[in-house]
Amino acid sequence: MMQISQKGLDLIKKFEGLYLTAYLDPAGIPTIGYGTIRYPNGQKVKLGNEITEQQAEAYLLDECSKFAQKVEKLVTASLNQNQFDALVSFCYNLGDGALGQSTLLKELNKANYLGAANEFPRWNKATVKGKLQVLNGLVKRRAEEKALFESTEIGGTPIEVDTTPSPQEQVTWLEGYRDGDKNVIVAWKGGTTSEVIEIVTLERPNKEDLIAVLQQYPNAIDFRLAPKENDIPKGERISFSGKAQPIISPSTPIPFPGRLLVRGAEGEDVKILQERLRELSYYLETVHGLFDITTDEAVRAFQSDYFGVIEADGKVGEITWSNLWGKPQKITPETRKGKTYLRLTKTKRKDGHGCFILQLEYIKDGKLNDRLEVCSGQPNKQVFRTGKNSKSGSMEPLPEGKWFIHNILWADGKDNYHGKLFAVKGLGPVTVPLSYKEPGTTGRSAIEIHIDWNKTKGSPGTVGCIGVSNVTDYKRLVTWLRETDPRDLYVDWGLGTCPEPS
Repeated sequence: MMQISQKGLDLIKKFEGLYLTAYLDPAGIPTIGYGTIRYPNGQKVKLGNEITEQQAEAYLLDECSKFAQKVEKLVTASLNQNQFDALVSFCYNLGDGALGQSTLLKELNKANYLGAANEFPRWNKATVKGKLQVLNGLVKRRAEEKALFESTEIGGTPIEVDTTPSPQEQVTWLEGYRDGDKNVIVAWKGGTTSEVIEIVTLERPNKEDLIAVLQQYPNAIDFRLAPKENDIPKGERISFSGKAQPIISPSTPIPFPGRLLVRGAEGEDVKILQERLRELSYYLETVHGLFDITTDEAVRAFQSDYFGVIEADGKVGEITWSNLWGKPQKITPETRKGKTYLRLTKTKRKDGHGCFILQLEYIKDGKLNDRLEVCSGQPNKQVFRTGKNSKSGSMEPLPEGKWFIHNILWADGKDNYHGKLFAVKGLGPVTVPLSYKEPGTTGRSAIEIHIDWNKTKGSPGTVGCIGVSNVTDYKRLVTWLRETDPRDLYVDWGLGTCPEPS
């Protein structure tokens, strides 16, 4: 199957431009990255969303791969790489429906390449404020696509893309069961000879969790309730709760101030509240002690994650306050192989966004010393592979194997978690780069450990990096790295290729 080359990608990038914060395009559609209007999981982009440059690149490649498949199905004439790139760019901008109904395609499938090329300039109009009008940007874009289509220069090298759908993308229908007081969703692939892809147990009986699970399967077109007499299919159960994991407090929690904090309140207790919300990555503004609209929004976001949307009233009483600080984590110093290193494994639980909850462990002198719950990859790309089988641009979690931990990098000075952010939006204020060591090699690169900075901006997960939930958790990671300077990270997905720790 043909794939777009870097030459084609560069053409698309040139005309789409890179926007890491969602905006309205000329047609009034919320857009982000390089012209993305829907994320890979099928959800529409919303104003206020923010992504990283890595995510923008991955979304672009994912969409181009899908349009490449459409072009191959529509075009029956032979194509060189330049012609193929031009057609993928055309579809990326206008959709494959436009190509499918066009005279351009008719002429092309008659092997009339000159006639097909001459059709490009006709597609220079868009509907703006209800009126169809010529746009200068489209005139220029069609001219460059036509020039590329007619070019006799050697085409670019096709970008290697893994087009195998993730398990979540393979699901075509869903079935609901009851197991005691819990709902169970069975995700199926196929028709009469269906195959179970995933079995998810909902830990809470609320509507928002059910919706969150259904959104994880972008190609599922049907949901059915199983007859009461039917048994739940056998297989591994994945636990799902839209409620965020309990906060682990590294120190003694601050006592409740004794008064209900609501919008309009002022004082030192409001400063403490803002500082704590900032540590948990909900509040990103300056701490000033006034419970304003931004503080209210941060409180509601926190309450939605920990209590549910219905309970998010923006009022901070004793229950909300105590949950903000959580409780210290009790770690049993279990014996591990090897001496001092970090270890990453997968649990059988998913977070509220659809990413598997991963455990990042700190092994000190052969004993489990501490652990964090983290994520990796995009919610609908939760495929865990070996280094050899993991490809660039896949948006999947980092592959299994041994990784080298580089030095901590700061965007705005050592230990400044609330200053300037890295220019690569979404990394936040601090990051730790990783390099793959063994076994063999992998196609993955630019893997880091950073805060999932855009989680509250509508873009949870990463494109392969390890995402730490908040500043509080990242401070614990920094403490590990400074205490013993571990340089080895063992990523073990249970695939049998992770070396033994040393």
